[in-house]
Order: sequence, then structure tokens, then C-alpha cells
Amino acid sequence: MMRKNIFDRAIELVSPAMALNRYHAKARLEVANKHFEKMVKNQERKYDGASKGRHYSDWFSPEQSVNQEVIAALTTLRNRSRELGRNNPYAINAVRAIRNNVVGTGIIPTAKGAGIGKNQLKQLKEAWNDWAGKTNCDFDDMNTFYGLESIIMKTVVESGECLIRKVRSTSADDIPLRLQILEGDYIDSSKHNGQWQPDNTMLYYGIKFAKDGKRLGYWIFRHHPNEFGAVSDFVPASDMIHVYEVERPGQMRGVPFSCGAMLRLKDLDDYEFTERIRSKVAAAFAVFITDDATSENKPGDGVDDLEKVEPGMIKHLKPGQGISVAQPPMTQGFSEFVKSNLRGISAGFGTSYETLTNDYSNVNFSSGRMGWLEFNRNVEHLQWNLLIPRFCDKVYPWFVEACQLKGIIPFGAKVKVTWTPPRREMIDPLKEIQAIKEQLRAGLCSWQDVVRMFGYIPEELTEELKQDAEMWDNLELKPTIDARFDPNRPPDQEPQDVSSEKPE
Repeated sequence: MMRKNIFDRAIELVSPAMALNRYHAKARLEVANKHFEKMVKNQERKYDGASKGRHYSDWFSPEQSVNQEVIAALTTLRNRSRELGRNNPYAINAVRAIRNNVVGTGIIPTAKGAGIGKNQLKQLKEAWNDWAGKTNCDFDDMNTFYGLESIIMKTVVESGECLIRKVRSTSADDIPLRLQILEGDYIDSSKHNGQWQPDNTMLYYGIKFAKDGKRLGYWIFRHHPNEFGAVSDFVPASDMIHVYEVERPGQMRGVPFSCGAMLRLKDLDDYEFTERIRSKVAAAFAVFITDDATSENKPGDGVDDLEKVEPGMIKHLKPGQGISVAQPPMTQGFSEFVKSNLRGISAGFGTSYETLTNDYSNVNFSSGRMGWLEFNRNVEHLQWNLLIPRFCDKVYPWFVEACQLKGIIPFGAKVKVTWTPPRREMIDPLKEIQAIKEQLRAGLCSWQDVVRMFGYIPEELTEELKQDAEMWDNLELKPTIDARFDPNRPPDQEPQDVSSEKPE
């Protein structure tokens, strides 16, 4: 209600009409102020996530850059993720599933050259097979190139990042190139100033940057810092590959894939441990002998010898004595609670629930295919947006350079490469292959795309098909596996012998 002051009352005595106009203006102003306050309040509530009421007062959301967040938590996240990868079966299987689906038997290159002949290109492919198919490519001489792909992917998933260092080997090697795989721990984070130097460079936790933000190199420990000391050397960026998933623009280091599911994994592990202990206690059949308060039985009256219960045993108790059996408490909803948490964990890793748990009890064809397709999208993202551009495409120029030094191809040759990921297994091959054939007939995809989808290289497959056809013709055999001799082939698609036809 509007209040009157001394000035308002004075105006009423002098000019009631003026006072009335003044009251009307003050009333309209009061309504306008209330409307404005309500509008501001509603504007603040437009985004519920920005509410600042008492209920959300403990929501801690600091305003930090991605690198401030990562650097502060990276060591703890990495160590906890590795601990889960050693002891938690779900974490172990999640890392294994992502690695096996992304890399499988290996992501294979197909080289195409400009300025080189077919023989030189063939020699380049043979050199790749000899180098990548053997352990000569590994600095530790333990893995093939495709084994290194698997280790890199596992390290990225579990530890968040992986380093690959180019090592120029001796001339005794057929290809003077080896790859040294290092964990993110090898970056010397103590090399840090965080400020631009007179030479327009900056050290940011072991990584050296130019003024334009380009990476100039890394300070790398000679050995793991927890094993043989902490001596580091500067390695130029041209000799290093740093593989990690970029989640925010400007991110300099990678974090483990289990960040969003780490606490769930730990809590679920502790919960299942306590349930196992409870089950052990419940399995221990305990019997208690009780005496009536009025009983005159004394210890040693022939009762204390009942220390265990045996099958078929008959034991007489004294008057006033009775037997009670321990009843451990039962837990309700254990299975549903575990499944609910596992669904959240699988979502955090980007896998399906069935892939994480190997539980296919409630899966039909439709639900299984939907989960498989969604997981396949995540796999393709990691293949084409992470491993291939960040590792494979950067290693191949090193290999080409080594081949040029060996004289396999000329220095001016330009080699382009495409990569073929491993084929994805089908849920129902008969139906899915039939659907692919219909897509081919409708012109919705090319034969080469389908071949790559199955994990094969079109050029190599066509050459093998040609060799198979020549082999059957030379042996004068007509196997049904050859499309020319397929009895189920429609008559209008039968191949015609054009050799006997004469032009008009």
C-alpha cells in the first residue's frame, strides 16, 4: 500500500487535484517496478542450470581453462584409472573392448604414388609389409606396427594420452626407422614457466610453444621418472606424435576415458566386495545354545561339547536349554542396483551395456543391433577422428622418408595413403549381406566402399579375384563359388561367350 509523507499531505492542503495526479503517478510507478522485478527474476530462471538458489549452493563449478583443469587432476586420474585397469573386471573389459573394436587385427594402409612407377610403388608396398609386419618397426623389438596400434589405443583409453617418438635406426636395418612408444608420464612437467620469453616461446608443463601456438617440442625423460631418475631431453615436435582425444578447444593433454565413470566403478567394486563378505557370513551356519534364566545348568555340564553340527546328529539338551540359528540380513534389489550402475559405467566409456558386461540375457535381435550400431559409431569416431589422423597419417611420411633414404623410391615422389580399418562383425550376416546387395543394386554405395567396410583393400581383392578366375580356367573347373558358374544366377544375367560372335 502506498504511504503518504509530509510533503504529500502539504500538497493535499494546497492543491487536492495536484495531489491526486501525484498519487496516480506513484501508483503506476509502483506497478511498473514490480513488473520489472518479476521480469528480471524470470529472466534469471530462463536457464534452470544457472539457478543459484539454496538447493544448488553447493554446486561447485569453477571457471577454469581446460588445461588448468587437466593439469591439476591428470596425475590422480591417470593413477586411479590404471589401478582400476589392474583390478576392476569391468574397467579391464571396457578398455579391452574399445581397443579390440577400434584396432582389431590392425588398420591397414593403401599407398598411391605420383611421380613413381608401378614397380617402385610395388616395392614401397613390399617394404611396408616387411617393416610393419615384423617387429623391426618397434624400438623395443616386441610388436609389429599393428601391435603398436593396439598398445597406443589401450594407452590412450586407460591413461588418456600416448607419445610416439621417431628413432632413426642404423643403416643395418632394411628401413632405418623405429617407433618408441611412451606413456604420458615421460613428459617432464617441471619444465614450466607459463610466460612468453624474449624468443617468443613458452614452456607449459613440459611442452614448448611458439608465439602462434604451434608446438615446437617436448621435454622427455630418458627413462620413466619413477625408475631410473628424472633426466629429460628436448625432442623437437617433428620427431614426436602426441595422441589423445581433444574434448575442448586448446586442450594440450589427454585424460583417461574412465573419468566420468571412475567413482561409479570404485563404489560398485566396494559394494560388491561387501556383498561377497555378507554372502560368506550367510553361508556360515551358526548355532547358539541358550539357557533359561531359571536354569541351574553350569558350564561343563555336557553342553559345551556341542561345537559343530553334523548330518544326522542327535543331541539331547538339558532342561531350560534351547537352540537358535543365526539369520544374516538379506539384501534386496542387489541385481537391479548393479545393473543400473553398470549402465552408467558403460555410458561413461561409450560402450553398450552388453559389451561391457558380456550379459546378453535380455537381448533380442533389434535391441542387440541398436546397441551394436551405436557402439559402432563411437568406434568409427575413434578410428577416423583420433587414431588414423593423429597417428597413422603422421607415421607414414616418416616411413616414406626412410624409404627414400634407402633408395626404394625417389626423393621427389609424392605418396598418398588411405587406411582400411578392420571389418565389423555382423549380427545376422545373411540378412545384412542381402541388404548390402540391395544397396549396391540401388546405387546407394559403391563396391569399393563395401569392400573397405569388410576390412579388405579393393585393389588387392580385385587382383585376387582375377587370379582365382584364371586358376579355375586353367584347371578347367567350374566351382559354384565363381559367379560365372553360380546355378542360382538369374538367366538374364548369365555371362555370354562373345569370343564366337562375328561382327556384322
